[in-house]
Amino acid sequence: PDILSTIAAKKYLTFTIILTMSIFISFSAAASHPNLIFSDITDVPGYQFSSSAPWNSWEVTIINSADASLSRDFSNPKWATHNRVSYRSGFAGDLALAYQITKEQKYFDQARQALLNLDVGDIPYKMDRSTSLGGYSLAYDWIQPDLTSTDDTIIRDKLAILADQTYRDLNYDGTRTDYIAFVDYHGQAYPSVAIGGLALEDYTNPNAISLSSGPEDWTKAGTDYLFVNDKLHKYNKPLISFGFDEESGKCLSGAYKNYVIDDLLWWFQVYSIHNDRNILEDYPAAKKIVTSELWETLPNGYMNNYVTSGNTLETYHRGIISLLNDQEKAEVLRYLDQTKGNNLLPYSKEVDQASTKLLYCVYGNYNSISRESPEWTSHLDEDSMYQVFRGDWEEDSDWLSLVTFNVETKSNRDMAHHDQLSIEYYGKGDLLLADAGETKYLPSPDNFYGQYGIHHNGIEIEDPRTPFIESVRTDSQARGVYKGNTNGIDTPATIETVIDTPWMEGIVASDTITTVIEDYWADKKTLTSPIDYSRTILYPEGDYFVIFDRFDGTEEWTYRNVFRPTSLSITPTQTGAIGNVHGDLSVDGTPYNWLSLAYKDETKTGITTSSLKWDTTNPYGEKVNLNIYSVPASEVIVTKHTTRIAGYGKEAEVYAPIVYLKDGPEKDLYRITVLTSKYLNEVQKNVEEIPVSGNGNAIQVSATGNTDT
Repeated sequence: PDILSTIAAKKYLTFTIILTMSIFISFSAAASHPNLIFSDITDVPGYQFSSSAPWNSWEVTIINSADASLSRDFSNPKWATHNRVSYRSGFAGDLALAYQITKEQKYFDQARQALLNLDVGDIPYKMDRSTSLGGYSLAYDWIQPDLTSTDDTIIRDKLAILADQTYRDLNYDGTRTDYIAFVDYHGQAYPSVAIGGLALEDYTNPNAISLSSGPEDWTKAGTDYLFVNDKLHKYNKPLISFGFDEESGKCLSGAYKNYVIDDLLWWFQVYSIHNDRNILEDYPAAKKIVTSELWETLPNGYMNNYVTSGNTLETYHRGIISLLNDQEKAEVLRYLDQTKGNNLLPYSKEVDQASTKLLYCVYGNYNSISRESPEWTSHLDEDSMYQVFRGDWEEDSDWLSLVTFNVETKSNRDMAHHDQLSIEYYGKGDLLLADAGETKYLPSPDNFYGQYGIHHNGIEIEDPRTPFIESVRTDSQARGVYKGNTNGIDTPATIETVIDTPWMEGIVASDTITTVIEDYWADKKTLTSPIDYSRTILYPEGDYFVIFDRFDGTEEWTYRNVFRPTSLSITPTQTGAIGNVHGDLSVDGTPYNWLSLAYKDETKTGITTSSLKWDTTNPYGEKVNLNIYSVPASEVIVTKHTTRIAGYGKEAEVYAPIVYLKDGPEKDLYRITVLTSKYLNEVQKNVEEIPVSGNGNAIQVSATGNTDT
């Protein structure tokens, strides 16, 4: 390295070192290009399979995009449209890759012009600069062999200036080591800076331009700082931990994974191909991030409704499958076969964030690989912030999620989405108890973004001594548990036990409730005394679910359990008319017309019971029954409210019933709830309360051949 650092602008230079044994060693001054995503275009899958789908369509897209940029004047600083450097760098990449594919001079000439003017264009956000660094680095790599030494020197210096500035942007030149906006900026920028570091890996600043960082620093942004310890900020932990659960790989902010996944895919591939090492093995969190959909999606392949997620199809995985081992390839291919082109939910959408240019370069022909389901089913982990029970890999399998949030992200999108220890439940091909997700398209003030207690299958608290004011957002005096905000987590979950045996799966999670949500999601109210709360979920014999809710207080409180019956079959919302989920609610065996209720009005049914039923028709056309049996028998309150389900857009924001089971005032409450679902022609399990001596409650569940207590 010391010898190489003395080498100036010549493309190749050899030093001969004469050792005492007369051994001659040669050093090359400059790295050969391309070297980031391929070294020879004829080796990439898109080139090799250019006459077959889907590679032929990708090649056409790349060439057409490049053709559209042939008439652009990249030296002009004021284009009428698309003048941001983030767009300009993408156009440069189209031209450069088209040149590699066709070897036509027109593409080279235009890509060269774009690179010589890489410092031209608008930069409204720091993200534009980081995006341009990644795009221009790839474009440079693809045309560098045919640049003159003069052009090469100019471009390398400009690229280094861009990389240095972008690197310094990451913490505002050291003045904001406390500020992290992972999905909006840093999660996109660190990978791009690292790509710039590898593109200029041999850069030695021969013209002594003013730089405060170099290639080694830039590359660390995508390695040590991203996955080990981010030295650019003060938190003494990896940057990735602000956006993803390191233990499970789940995106902490839900659907905002789509903001960063394309940048991560490019970086994961560049790192692996350039270094001839697999980043998924070097940094295990990377593999968890790109395979989390395997375990967290619903049995029908659609995404859950955690925080900002909607029931969409996430299919970026073709951009990373080449780095997986054979078993993982088989599992991901099975997942993609299920999700790509799936139109089960007409108001949903498929989200594939893998770039066409990336897919052309890295997605191979995997027709010979058999598709296989994972050998595991459930994903229960004492260190994870999200748990999933799964019966099997069929589309009508049982599935139940539990939020066990235990991290700090510096973002309200997930921290202030107050869903701690809430569940979603899927059975018999339908999502029967759904989180509200991120309701945002309804007219204000009803675009609640799904942050309140009413939006989650969890619990709420009332104060019988000094009642909370009635919320204008929920028309209720009940309050959900305040999870946290950008300043920190108020109510972290602790996982006390994970049960994993052939006959029983289960999890015990707890938190101490000290604050609840005020009328507005950002505000909190401190309770006069804490409540120790635990939620235990059991899945005996892969047959049905039991939920134990235990409240221990030192003062009397009124406790509510919140249930949100739903279906993936909906009447969509249209202009002037809010739609609804399809389903019939019964309370203690009596039909209850929830859809006729006034919006947001808490309606006392006058019924105290343990039995709730929900009948619907799943998207496959099968009639399904959900039975909720809960003791102690409780006062039932019903509200018609909104939810997002069966999609992501405004059509999927519809009315659904919210059912409360209300108990108290009392210091302690020990509730047992059994969830069972069945098709119309199946026998319903018999669930009944058993009298007990002393405090507590008991339930007996009977089915053919067995009885559980």
